[in-house]
Amino acid sequence: MDIHNLYSDLEHLSNIELFYSLSENFSGNEIILPGDEFHHAVKVMRHHSGDEIYVTNGEGKIFNGNITEILKDSLIITVKKEFAYKNKFANVVFCLPKLKSPERFEFALEKCTELGITNFVIFESERTVSKSSKIERWQKIVLSAMKQSLQSYLPVISIAGSIKEIKSFEGNKIVFEQDTKNIFSCLPENKEDKYYFIFGPEGGLSPKELSLFNEDELYKLAVNRLRSETAIVKCASLITSF
Repeated sequence: MDIHNLYSDLEHLSNIELFYSLSENFSGNEIILPGDEFHHAVKVMRHHSGDEIYVTNGEGKIFNGNITEILKDSLIITVKKEFAYKNKFANVVFCLPKLKSPERFEFALEKCTELGITNFVIFESERTVSKSSKIERWQKIVLSAMKQSLQSYLPVISIAGSIKEIKSFEGNKIVFEQDTKNIFSCLPENKEDKYYFIFGPEGGLSPKELSLFNEDELYKLAVNRLRSETAIVKCASLITSF
C-alpha cells in the first residue's frame, strides 16, 4: 500500500466522490463501508465490485482502493493508496451562538467546514432566541460538507452553556464586536497556540458578556455591520486563506 504525505495530492482528487467510514471499520488494508454510506455507494452511485473508491476516516487520511465484495448491508474495500494530511487549523475553535434562523446557522456551519474549520463550540448567548440543540443534525451537516469539499478531518462539535464557560477554556480569545477599534485581518502568527473565535447572535453579545473580555480581545471584521452568519463565514475565509 502506497502512502502519500503531500497536501497537493488533493489536486488530482478534485473530481472524486468521497465516502466516510469510522476508524473501527478499518483493519489492515481492508475497509468496511456500512450504513448510509453503503447505501449511497451502491444504490445512488451504482458502484459494483471492482470499482475504484475513495474513503476518509475523518482523522486526516483518505484511502483509495477497489470494492472487493458487496454484502447485504455493507461493502468491503481493499486499499491501494493512503493519503495523509495535516490539520492546519487544529488549534482554531469557532464558538458559534445559536441563531434565530436555523437555516442561517446551518449555512455558517456548512461553509466553515468546507473552508477547513474543524472545531466548533455551540453556545447560548444572553440574547439567543433559539434554545434547541440539534447536534445530530449538525453532525450530519458537517459530515456532508467534509465529503463534498474533500476534507479529511470530520469537525468536532461540542456544547457550552454560556460564554462565561468559554471564557474559562485555556487559550486565546478573539471576540467579535462591532463597537471596537481593532480590525481582524488574519490568524496570529503563532499557530501553535489555541484560539477561540467567539461570535455574537443577532443583536450581538450583551454588555455583561462583553465585560468578561479585555479591549485587546475585541475585534470587528468590517467597518459596516455584518449578519452573524456572514461574519462567521468571512472570518473562516480569512483564517483559512493563509
